Amino acid sequence: MTRLALAWFLALAAVAPARAEMVSDLMRGEAIVTGRDNPEERARGIRIALTQVLIKTCGDDRVAAHPQLPNLLAEAEAHVVGLEYEDRKAGIPIADEQGTRDRSFHLRVEFRPEGVHALLDRLGQAPWDADRPRLLVVLSVADGAGQYVLGSESARGDGQRETLEYDAHRRGLALVVPKMDNVESMALSHREVAEAHGGALGALASSYSADAVLAGTMAMTAQGYWTTDWILLADGMPERWHVPDTTFDRAIALGLGESARVLAGVQ
Repeated sequence: MTRLALAWFLALAAVAPARAEMVSDLMRGEAIVTGRDNPEERARGIRIALTQVLIKTCGDDRVAAHPQLPNLLAEAEAHVVGLEYEDRKAGIPIADEQGTRDRSFHLRVEFRPEGVHALLDRLGQAPWDADRPRLLVVLSVADGAGQYVLGSESARGDGQRETLEYDAHRRGLALVVPKMDNVESMALSHREVAEAHGGALGALASSYSADAVLAGTMAMTAQGYWTTDWILLADGMPERWHVPDTTFDRAIALGLGESARVLAGVQ
């Protein structure tokens, strides 16, 4: 075992007590549709919502590209137990055709667990227990204005923070971002995250009762893209992967996608 790997192993051992979280709304998906009375739009929205639920339920976003998925989505409406519409322009007066027939809505759909689990079985997937590991994401960002560690209460990094929250929700991850207040900012620097400082990250994970830590360093390139390195500290040895020049939301999606698969035990 290398010195760096040993540091990560010791950091994981310092995360105690572990506290998994029950993730809610695993059987609920959402889509934006046009109008409330268009059967084709409703069917399209239900298919999108079911795809989201399948991803959340198994923890593997690769099911969205499974060759058998289109055939299974054809029966999506048979697994619906409830749906609701929310007007995306609620409170705005209807003034023209755009405001009537073409008005857009959030369509939220609830599915039967038995039906979803049966579809996963046909896709060769197993459900991931709803009681899931709590994942602490420590993301150090270097942009044109300097370096900082993303925090839930920090003034910088709104885009990255919103993307993390959105992407974690659609994957069914129990995610927490550190506050990075004055005390935490003094204890954990950009350099310590970049060098995978096991002691510092382990102490932070312990304070948030995290079961796993996803540490990342994200730097803006001269061309305006982002290059990112991720390390997932979970059961056993660390998992590492590199995301070359891309958008920050794509880099975050790849980081959380891989983390979800590892935590769910997907091969």
